[in-house]
Amino acid sequence: MILAAGYGTRLRPITYLLPKPVFPVCNKPLIAYAVENLMHAGVDEIIVNLHHLPDAIESFLVDSYEDVTFHFSLEHEILGTGGAVRRVRHLLEGDDEFLLVNGDTLQSPDLEALVRARRERDAIAALTLRHAPPNDKFTAVWLDEGRITGFGKGRGEPLMFGGTHAISTRIFDAMPDRDEFSIVDDVYAHILENDTVAGTVDDNARWFDIGTPQRYLAASRALCGDAIIGARSVVEGTLHDSVVWDDCHIAAGVELTNCIVAHDVALTRPMRLENTIVCRDETSIPPDSTSGSTWRREEGLVFASF
Repeated sequence: MILAAGYGTRLRPITYLLPKPVFPVCNKPLIAYAVENLMHAGVDEIIVNLHHLPDAIESFLVDSYEDVTFHFSLEHEILGTGGAVRRVRHLLEGDDEFLLVNGDTLQSPDLEALVRARRERDAIAALTLRHAPPNDKFTAVWLDEGRITGFGKGRGEPLMFGGTHAISTRIFDAMPDRDEFSIVDDVYAHILENDTVAGTVDDNARWFDIGTPQRYLAASRALCGDAIIGARSVVEGTLHDSVVWDDCHIAAGVELTNCIVAHDVALTRPMRLENTIVCRDETSIPPDSTSGSTWRREEGLVFASF
């Protein structure tokens, strides 16, 4: 199961137009990395939960992967990680275990090692963990000899949760009887005394959080270099550490530094932009969302500084 229901609020205004799971990272939609890593591990049936702009995610997946059977769970209210899984219990509990993957990060963990870690301890779940980047803020997951001892506090080594789980279907017996809840805070954290939650450290797999413009650009640079240009885009100006999506025109005299230019944007007069998102100004972007000094509307475009 891939979790793909979030709003991507820190990447607005683009996420008013396009859901984060189909943001292009090196000209490939973000969710494609999760799907292809699952396929590499032999998975051919995937559940995806949806809420914000669901049609764009569903149409991309159905049109792109003929060898995968997709089930879509449309949540009219976001249910949290635990509620999302509980809602599709009827699809999951026919097997002994399943994989759960966050759709808002780019990662390629060793899924076979994760499953093995769960099975070796007959754990209710196993989580991918990693050593956090320097100065990164995170809730520590404490690991002691392969067992998670606490979330936030515990014994052993404090690590960062990478966002992928291997879960026994007996998890459903430990879930609260309500629609919305977190699988970590409301399930795992409460069963550590009576059941095992295992962890496996995977620092070698690529892992990028693209939740902010800065992190999106950092991931793009690490994977593809300082300037990325999408399909059918024409760039006559200058790009520094910037990403231009599909069907754009960046005219001569335009200089972009650390910028994200979304689909179908034309910058036709000389300008210099830095640390800016540019996207089309459409009715789906609320008029009051640009009231701050960091956003401006101009010539059918929205410019958002970060």
